[in-house]
Amino acid sequence: MMEWVERSDAFLQADVWLHDIFVRLQRGNVEANMSALYQGLHLLRRKCDREEWHVFCLESTRAHPLRKLLHLCPYSRHGYERPRGYAGDADLIDYVYSQRKTEDPLIGQSIYRFLYQQTGPQCVRERRMILAREIDTIAERVHKPRVLSIACGHLREAERSRAVAERRVGLFLAMDQDTSSLEEVARQHPGDLVRPVCDNVRSIVLGRSVFEPQDLIYSAGLYDYLSQNVAQRLTRRLFEMLRPGGRLVIANFALSTPDAGYLEAFMDWWLVYRDEEQMRDLAAEIDPAQISRMNLFRDSVGHVIYLELERH
Repeated sequence: MMEWVERSDAFLQADVWLHDIFVRLQRGNVEANMSALYQGLHLLRRKCDREEWHVFCLESTRAHPLRKLLHLCPYSRHGYERPRGYAGDADLIDYVYSQRKTEDPLIGQSIYRFLYQQTGPQCVRERRMILAREIDTIAERVHKPRVLSIACGHLREAERSRAVAERRVGLFLAMDQDTSSLEEVARQHPGDLVRPVCDNVRSIVLGRSVFEPQDLIYSAGLYDYLSQNVAQRLTRRLFEMLRPGGRLVIANFALSTPDAGYLEAFMDWWLVYRDEEQMRDLAAEIDPAQISRMNLFRDSVGHVIYLELERH
């Protein structure tokens, strides 16, 4: 890992350092060199202010030959190219759920293997299991509950839910604005238990789209892309759609996430990271008297924060 001494010298040092990583990666020992890159980007991101970091990501890393080398990894390339037109699509998340073979069997596969093992992907896989348990828990508490997933992607957590497999859920609404994602949901869940719904967050925030009262509403990765004001309004709208005793669960990556440097520099993947205070503040527009329980917790890795709200 490179030690950045003075911020004024950081970019010059960074260019030299990136070239060194580029040369060493081609020679082998991918894990050690990717680890050095990961740690160095994390440290540089902390040293720079937001504007400086943006300039570095948009100018230095995009033009550097290291980017093309890293994009032999299909996960990195997919994130950067955004084939569906937006960041963090469901196909990208599928790269995190299970490892795939790459077109480049050597360095591309090795880079992908390294990234797959990092804390961010670990958190995404654990998030899938946490949400599957939430579905199972509500099905134990409520007979044939109604469940709503906001920005559902491929709804992979439902594939890990015993309640879904045993048809103990009354109706599972899978909402997303991406029709390709909804087509995959329909393929994985034929029948009438899971109902794909094509809609968008803006319609919910503006009150144009309202769903019937739900027992469980959750959002896996949507809030990672929302400003605080929009996130607060959405939280209020979703909370209003809960039945008495219903639960709203929101996941968001935490400020301390060490993967952010690589995601932003070489995948052009920019999330909104939050701390506990900001997560708690998502409920600011909800009447406190309507909340019977509020709970915050982090996953076992410590880099995703969960907000749970239960309605009186």
